[in-house]
Parts: sequence; C-alpha cells; structure tokens
Amino acid sequence: MTNHLGSANTKFLRFKANIFLVLVAVCFTLNACTENPKDENETLGTSTPSGFFGNMQSSDSFTPVQRDYIVELPRDHKSHPDFQLEWWYLTFVLSTEEGQEFGLQYTLFRFNTGLDAPQSTKANAENSAEVNANNHIEKNWSNGQQWMGHASLHTAEQHYFEERFASGGVGNVYVNQQPFTTVIDDWVWKAAQAEVQTGAESKAMFPSVLTFSFGQSSTLHPLKIREKIPATSADSLSELNDAPSVSAVKIALNLNTSGPFIKQGDNGYSKKTQDERLRSYYYSQPFINAEGTLNIEGNSLKVAGKGWFDHEWTSHLANSEAMGWDWFSLHLDDGSKLMAFRMHAMNENMKNSKSKHSEIFTTASYIAENGTKETIDQANVSITPTAYETINEGESARSVPTAWRIQIPEKDIDLSIRPFKESQWNNSLFPYYEGRVDIKGSHSGSGFMELTGY
Repeated sequence: MTNHLGSANTKFLRFKANIFLVLVAVCFTLNACTENPKDENETLGTSTPSGFFGNMQSSDSFTPVQRDYIVELPRDHKSHPDFQLEWWYLTFVLSTEEGQEFGLQYTLFRFNTGLDAPQSTKANAENSAEVNANNHIEKNWSNGQQWMGHASLHTAEQHYFEERFASGGVGNVYVNQQPFTTVIDDWVWKAAQAEVQTGAESKAMFPSVLTFSFGQSSTLHPLKIREKIPATSADSLSELNDAPSVSAVKIALNLNTSGPFIKQGDNGYSKKTQDERLRSYYYSQPFINAEGTLNIEGNSLKVAGKGWFDHEWTSHLANSEAMGWDWFSLHLDDGSKLMAFRMHAMNENMKNSKSKHSEIFTTASYIAENGTKETIDQANVSITPTAYETINEGESARSVPTAWRIQIPEKDIDLSIRPFKESQWNNSLFPYYEGRVDIKGSHSGSGFMELTGY
C-alpha cells in the first residue's frame, strides 16, 4: 500500500494525535480512578484485548441511551454533545465511465471528554458558526468536546488517508443543523437547503455537497483555509483546483437520495449485545446517489456511484467491553440494501479471566428497494469469516478476517463478501480496517466493510 503522507506532515499529524490521545486519556483516566481497581494482569493489558477506542471508561456523567427515546429526523441530524461518542459516517462506491473503481470514506467523530463540565459549558460545537468568533473562543475554549476526522480513498493500486483533530468550541470544527453542515478545517459537507420544516428529514441533509482534500504530497505546504463554504460542487471543484497543490486527492461530490432514511434496530434504538448493556442510537441513509469529480495527483476524473450514510451516538461503546465489530453496508443488484454486523463484547466475568474469547452478537437490517426495513435477529442471520489477511501496518502484524459469508435464509440471501483490494487498513489513532467490498452469491453488488478491534 502506497502511503502519500509526507514525512514532515506525518510528524505533525502524529504530534497532534499524541496531544489528542493524552487529552482523552487524562480525562477518562481521572474518571476511571473512581471505578473499582483492576487486577494486575488487566492493568498490564495481558488478560484480554482492549476495545476499539482503547480502555475508555463509561460514566454516569454522560447521557445514557434509553429505549424510550424517539429518534426524530431532521432534529437528530445534529450533534448530541452530552453523549460520550458520536460519528457521522459516509462511504461511497464510485467508478468512472471507463470502469475505474474507487472506495471513498469520510467520517467525523466527536468525543465528550469534559466529564465534570456543567451543562452550560458543554456547548454544542455546531453553534460556533453562528456567534462572534472571538466571543465564542473566549467563552468555550476547551469545552470538553474533542473531534477527529478521517478521509480515505482506495484506488485499485493506491491508498490515500488523512486524520485530523480539533477541539470543540474554537470554530474550525462543528455540526450545524440548519443548514445541515459538518466542518473540520476545510473538509465541508453542506446541505443545499438552509431552512427545513419539521418532518422533512431528507431535505434537511440532501441534496448536499461534499468537498475535502487530503493525502499530503511529499513537500509540505501551508493548508488553504476557505474563507467561505462553496455553494455547489462546481464552485468547490474550481476552488480546489485553484488552490496550491498541497493534497494528493481533491474531492467534490453532489449528493442526492432516492429512498428514505432508515432507523436501525428498534426505531433507532440499536442494541449491540443481547442484554442491551452495549447500545446506541443509530440511523442510516443507504440510498445516496453521488456524482462529481476526484482529482488524484492532478488527474481529474468524473465519477458516479452509490453512497451510504450512518449517524450513531452513544455513551456505551467507548470502553473495554466493546472490543470491536465487523460491520457491512451492502448495495445489492436488485436495488435492496443490507446492513449487518457482528459485535465482539466482553462482560464482567470475561474481564477477570485470561480468555481471549468474547461474546458475539449478530444482527442485520434488510432494506427493500422501496425503503421498507426488516430487522433480522440473531437467530436468523449468520456472518462467518472465510479467509484472513495479514496486515503489516502499525506496531505488529495483525490477522484480520477480510472474506466473509453472510446468510439470511428467510430472505434467500447467501453472499460471499471479498475486499476489492488488499490492505484496506487505516493506520490511525485507533487503527481499523475500512474498505470497499465486492459481492457474489445469491446477489451481486458492492459495498463497504469496517472491521475494528483487531
């Protein structure tokens, strides 16, 4: 896999990542001191694997996920700052008219690290664009919200990846509700419609424009920060192409939809273990149509394809119980969609043993072409690894299951899932596998796979 981060920029990003990690670790360690002490083996990390987000601890300071909460759109497109963890997550399977294929990912993560901050100072970072910048910085500097942005593009031969960090309340990272906008530095996703009536859930987010550039060239140049957010992808592409050549990849996509939002699980309440101790609020938009331009190393390509959006927020997944997950978002050839995941979880009894085994919770959502969703329970879905790949990035080699079989007999679904290329690994602050997949079997198609905790 080709790494297109320059050495100078890589050192700078690692420095920022270390600062971010220290902030997160300090905040959660302070809270962990009030928990029951761990045994020596667990403290040393030798008893069981740690979770995807490290060994963060849950706390009553965060708002819990409750079954009686009603996920309501477009209201819940916003940020939920009193929850511990949240992400807005886009993936795309794109191609040119000539048949070149690409896998594209954009994710914005938010972490609440201000455990003891009063509600008045846990200001939602989305407000940062709506107030005087100097006043906002003065009042809300270090407001307890830490943000992380990920961008990844896979071509058939190359991988471009970049990771960014920011503190909430400063003004360079936020999520606005009207118009719906996500920003971290000059990575911008913005809806076209400024004001949306209650109940118009799709129009609040789509049509929209996604623009970002990443993957630093070998010579580090100062980043160009936009003075304004472009209104259309054409404006965005013009601005990106006129900018100094600081990034290997420049993205400008128009996004629209052909189907409804999907509330995962039970009307948006998504359990991650059978006993529901791990859970989240979770909805998706699996019917995204994307078209626009990828500029890769100066080569401009017109692309089109399908996208998938997930928004999830929780206070129950950023701890050592949530060891990781195997997650799939699939576009099938008959127009239907499939979301499926296996959650690897560790309960209290497992924490006190040296066993490396964990509880596996499996579920899926089958979404018909017309947008009708059916939740498939654990007894009626099988997600089984069929082949492994050795990933040699990071501190040590990792054995990662990258080929899978997904079976849902009641829907006549029997799929073989394979990566569209090798080594689709994001070597980030929290390393994980993220990449495009090809589908064969009872259905053909394409999609994305995310594997964490390996």
